Amino acid sequence: MWHAFAMIKTMVVVHGDLAQEEAHRAALSLLAMGIDAEVQRAPGGARWQVSVAENEAVAALPLLQDSLGADLIQPAPAPSPALPGVAGAGIWTREAAASSIAIAAVCVAVHWHVHGGEAPTPRSAMLAAGAVAPWLVREGEWWRLGSAVFLHFDLKHLLGNISALLFLGPPLASQIGHARTIVLFVAAGVAGNLTSQLIGNEAAIKAGASGGVCGLLGALAGVALATMATASDARERRPAWQTLGALVALFGMIVGFEPGRDHYAHVGGLVTGILLGRAFGVGAGRSPA
Repeated sequence: MWHAFAMIKTMVVVHGDLAQEEAHRAALSLLAMGIDAEVQRAPGGARWQVSVAENEAVAALPLLQDSLGADLIQPAPAPSPALPGVAGAGIWTREAAASSIAIAAVCVAVHWHVHGGEAPTPRSAMLAAGAVAPWLVREGEWWRLGSAVFLHFDLKHLLGNISALLFLGPPLASQIGHARTIVLFVAAGVAGNLTSQLIGNEAAIKAGASGGVCGLLGALAGVALATMATASDARERRPAWQTLGALVALFGMIVGFEPGRDHYAHVGGLVTGILLGRAFGVGAGRSPA
């Protein structure tokens, strides 16, 4: 769906002479400011270019000039977006979303298996499927910390987490690759459940992908931190901090702070995502793989 949408938009090149890492950092900076961007190889294949929708070019130019500290080329028609499987595809394309779609498909399949009947699903069915029950984990059923990541209590719970997953996953995969994105999601989800198990005091049954989703959000900030750590001057460091602040601010909008939410799992997943994103982000800027 995103790839088809990208093909019908009129895109213009706002910078056409960047290293691959610079191009991905510029696209992420624009994303943090609410401007969708695509990264492709420039004609000739040696350098990279950043494109935005024609109606957002005026807003993108000063942001890029500020973040990159470089002269900008005049906007010009961009080449067609890369096809799936080709390096340099945009942030929200079918290729970049592959790992997120795979995770979502597993969550949907598990949900259908557990909740497929017409009758309301009892808590006993959630326990049998692998939800976290703190007393059972203390008795040695640690595997529940992982299985619960893919379980959801109802359709609203499932759709909320999948929507956030499909929003955050593609830009992360465009930075660190699909395999690392999946590993990071699972690790953050498990770490979030473990955090809740160790310092939470609730005896309720727990499940959901929100810890992993928070991990993806934290990883985007972690990649920005990795970029900042390798920046050569202050002009390159500032956009990383701007991106970090914008992405962390999204935490409250995506997850929320209402009572009844497992905030220990959210924070545990977020911190794990920041740490792993920073580690994976060193040398990032590769196409999804």
